Amino acid sequence: MTGTSGRTGRLRIVTGIAMAAALVGGAAAVALGPPLVGANAAATADTLRAAAAQSGMFFGVAASPGRLNSIVAREFSQLTPENDMKPETIAGAGGTIQNTGNADTLVNYAQTNSMVVRGHTMVWYSQAGQLQGASQSTLNTYIKNALLKWGNKISYWDVVNESLDDNNTGQRRNQWPHTLDRDANGDGDYFDASDTDYIRESFRQARQVVQQSGLTTKLCINDYDVEGLTVRGGAKNKKSDALYDIVKTYSQEPYKYIDCVGFQSHFNDNPNSIISDDLQANIQRFADLGVEVHLTELDIDDDLSNNDIGDGQAANYRKVVRACLNVAKCTGITVWGISDNESWRSSERGLLFTGSNGSYQKKSAYYAVLDELNKGRQTTSPSPSGPSPSGPSSSPSSSTSASSNPSPSNPSPSNPSPSNPPSSSPVSPPPPAGCSASVALNSWDGGFVATVRVTAGSAPINGWTVTIPLPAGASVTNTWNAVQSGTSDTVQYTNVSYNGRVAAGQSTEFGFQGTGSGTGMTAVCAAS
Repeated sequence: MTGTSGRTGRLRIVTGIAMAAALVGGAAAVALGPPLVGANAAATADTLRAAAAQSGMFFGVAASPGRLNSIVAREFSQLTPENDMKPETIAGAGGTIQNTGNADTLVNYAQTNSMVVRGHTMVWYSQAGQLQGASQSTLNTYIKNALLKWGNKISYWDVVNESLDDNNTGQRRNQWPHTLDRDANGDGDYFDASDTDYIRESFRQARQVVQQSGLTTKLCINDYDVEGLTVRGGAKNKKSDALYDIVKTYSQEPYKYIDCVGFQSHFNDNPNSIISDDLQANIQRFADLGVEVHLTELDIDDDLSNNDIGDGQAANYRKVVRACLNVAKCTGITVWGISDNESWRSSERGLLFTGSNGSYQKKSAYYAVLDELNKGRQTTSPSPSGPSPSGPSSSPSSSTSASSNPSPSNPSPSNPSPSNPPSSSPVSPPPPAGCSASVALNSWDGGFVATVRVTAGSAPINGWTVTIPLPAGASVTNTWNAVQSGTSDTVQYTNVSYNGRVAAGQSTEFGFQGTGSGTGMTAVCAAS
């Protein structure tokens, strides 16, 4: 792989939305039916591609022409060119397009195999090639040429990539193309009509070309270290909040430029790159803006599982995939390469296969992902259609819970295995026969995520019902791992098929997201 050193040196790409894709007029037209949920899901699929399709989502991979072996079309329904659509490769003088042979090979392969393509990337401070230092006018020419070159053969384009600074500052980068920006009124943002904002201008140009040319291509913004509401230690994820402000501004009226947001999801032991327990809640708040959310460059460093690429890494993959599945508008996951051996982070062993040159072996993480995809989407309440709260304004705070960190992104699966044990933590002293329930909150201004831990008493239980009186003004918008009754006042939750049986003294968890304040919530559990 090429590029500069460190995080900014990665080769990026992202992909589109697939499944049952019919080739129409040379373009991949994706026919998505309603997602299948829980017991309604189809028979167990034996590939990642087929399993994801049952939930109306794509499961994709980043690749180069030299790695288009049979496993790519068999396992993946979406394709991101790993390096072959970056400006460094295809941008010519004055915003022209050149040297597209490898990119054409990838697009044609995707067309032949009914895969969607994500173009990556138009505007990026790194690997910019002949665009480095270009004016907005030249960028606009390039954006138009790139969109028209492939048209609807590309389902998603990353119009802007990595616009925000490292180290959780919440600030925009200061390199080109940010030098094109001007904060005319000095209020610290670039959203005002009098400001110059290369993000706004680039998306404005892309939207205009899409509309004038009758394209269906969706326009995305993509970044890393934006996955959780918080970072290690519970501090606000300022970078994620800054991205949320950009998406909220430019996906809504009067702009409506941005269709999708990419969380790169290169998870490692950097404090800002961990798999946080509020991953699902963050995916949900972006989805509530009406945009699609994609995990675009997923790999999980083995450092997060103490160098265990077996059950430990598999459990981390389960957590991430489940967080996406539990949000209806999280419509795709893309892994950043096929095999550990061929990854730009090969020493971190973060992918689903080992081996190389088409001779690949499936890891435990592969089987964990396949299992989670086959379980399907298990949310029981639709996502709200309107905007979510403006973002977290405080670090996670616990309420009446005796449990530790909330983890809406780590639901308990059916048939738990060593790679994904149930959320068990004996309560001391043990509760009496029956069950008890406690609530942990992750709150921000105007919204919250509640994680409810159900603990069996001195005897095993076969099912449970939890009753929660909500505070005045609070309303439930989304639920996972439980069947919900009611959305305000007093709400009841009952177990789903895979988490009703709980051994004596053991626990399972479910969660829900709401608007308003959840402070002071208590829960009453009844066993069956």
